[in-house]
Amino acid sequence: MTMYVDAGWILNVQIEVSPENTPIRDWGALHCMAERHKYERIAGEPYYEEAATRAATFLHTALRLRPFTDYNASIGIGCIRAYMEASGTPINRPSGDWAKLVADIRADEADLTETARLLREWSA
Repeated sequence: MTMYVDAGWILNVQIEVSPENTPIRDWGALHCMAERHKYERIAGEPYYEEAATRAATFLHTALRLRPFTDYNASIGIGCIRAYMEASGTPINRPSGDWAKLVADIRADEADLTETARLLREWSA
């Protein structure tokens, strides 16, 4: 199942997972966070074909572009969880696993491909 989201969907996740109403720092980055997961090649053929890869774009983009003034990691993880659950493959990992993934993305040790691989493994 392919689920498309928009900036409003991300803002709903933000309300659920951030401890306060975190201001948006960059509306363009928020828009990119919403649009990146559905990037398509040509003639409607999806580039990110599986839920894990599409979900990985949320955290990767949130950490790279920082659309919010704070809690980008929490919001990105919240988006992954909501997206994967809606796609029928929920992920429930200990917070230490998420913290390591966030640190690895920030340190350029985990790119989008590695993030998607972990999500695939975690949802199995």
